Amino acid sequence: MEQPLLNRSVMIVLQPSSLKESLKLLNENPDAEVIANASDLWPRIRNGEVKPKKLLDISGLVNELSYVKKDGNLIKIGALVTVSQLEGESFVNEKRFSAFKDVIAKFGSPQIRNVATVGGNVCAASSSEDFIPVLLAFNAKVRLSSVDGDRYVNLEKFITGKRKINRRPNEILTEISFEDPGEGYISAFEKVGRRNILIINLVNMAVVGKIKDGKIEDVRIAANRIKGKIPERAKNTEDFLKGKTLNDDTVARAKKVLSEEISLTDDFRASANYRKALLLAMLERLLFKLGGEQ
Repeated sequence: MEQPLLNRSVMIVLQPSSLKESLKLLNENPDAEVIANASDLWPRIRNGEVKPKKLLDISGLVNELSYVKKDGNLIKIGALVTVSQLEGESFVNEKRFSAFKDVIAKFGSPQIRNVATVGGNVCAASSSEDFIPVLLAFNAKVRLSSVDGDRYVNLEKFITGKRKINRRPNEILTEISFEDPGEGYISAFEKVGRRNILIINLVNMAVVGKIKDGKIEDVRIAANRIKGKIPERAKNTEDFLKGKTLNDDTVARAKKVLSEEISLTDDFRASANYRKALLLAMLERLLFKLGGEQ
C-alpha cells in the first residue's frame, strides 16, 4: 500500500500492515528508509540533512514488535517499544537494571517518550543516543529480519560509524536482547548536557558490575564517546578494574587508565578536554554507585 507524503514526486510512504508484508516491501524497495515514529528522522528531513525518496513506515506493527519479555535468561525488547512503555516495565526498578530507569528519567519530554522507540534510538547510531551505552554495557545484540530469515549481531558490531549500521538493505531491526546478569549486579547511567531537562548530551556513561566482598568481580563500562563519535566500551579500563578492591586508590588509577584510553576531538558543542573531564568524573561516581554509595 502506498500513499504520498507532501508530494508524490518527492517522497513515497509504504505502510505495511504486518511484519511479513514489511519484509516483502523492503526486499522490493531496498532504497526505502525504515521509520517508526521518526522522532529522530523527521527533524533531519526538515532541515535537509537527509532526503529519502521512500519511507517504509512500520509504526503500525505494534502488535508484533512492541513487547518486553523474558525468555529464559534473556530480556527481549521489541523494536517498537517506546520509552514510556519501557518505563512501565517492572524490571527497570530492579537494581541490576537501574541504568534503564536512569536513562528514562532524563529522556526528552513526555511527548517524545511517548513516540521514541528503543529500536529507533539504536538505529540512529549517534553519540546523542542514550540507550546505546546502556545496551552496550549489557552486551546486547540485535535481531535483523528479512525475507531470508533472521540474523543476530552484537550491538558493538552493529554500529559501525556515526549514523552507520551493519544492516543489509532488505533488513529491519526487530528486536534487542541481552542476558539478565543475575543477582548481585548493579547498573547505573549518567548524562551531562547544557541544561537539566530535554538534554542533548555532551557525554553519557553506563556501568554494569558486581562487587563482592569489596572486590570488583565484573564490570562493563560504555560511554557515548571513547575514541570516536559513536558509543563504545572502555575495555582497557574494564580489564584494569576486574579483580581489584573498590576504593579511592583503585578509582584514581582507573581514571588514569580511562584518560589514556579516551581519544576525542573538539566540536561545536564542547572541547575534547571538557568531555574527558566529565567522563572521568562520571566514572568515579558510577563506580562508587556499584559499591552502594550514592
